[in-house]
Amino acid sequence: MQGTTVETALRPQDLDQLDKRLLTAIQKEFPILKRPYEAFGQTLGLSEEEVIHRIQRLKEGQMIRQISAIFDTRRLGYQSFLVACRLRKDRLDAGAAIINEHPGVSHNYGRNHPFNLWYTISLPPGVSM
Repeated sequence: MQGTTVETALRPQDLDQLDKRLLTAIQKEFPILKRPYEAFGQTLGLSEEEVIHRIQRLKEGQMIRQISAIFDTRRLGYQSFLVACRLRKDRLDAGAAIINEHPGVSHNYGRNHPFNLWYTISLPPGVSM
């Protein structure tokens, strides 16, 4: 597996069982340790280096968008909204890029629907739409 680079987006059939187990482990509980990838490796029977390599491959292959904390926005007093908008098909990517600039947007996605771009946004206490 070392030395492998990803030229295009990975597809589900490109994942082996260890990739799938690693993705599940990352989503379930990320260990708060100095060496979290070493901990994943111990669980999966991989070296820390192999875990890091697999995560890099999955990120380069667009299977992982990012690894970050997700806060309970309601407990922090934030308001969350699911927003749907309608953009010209040729402006969808540009519109998504602009929306992604807002720090409260966690993700967005195109849909085959009259409202073709959907996103979630969270706003801190005292801020309204």
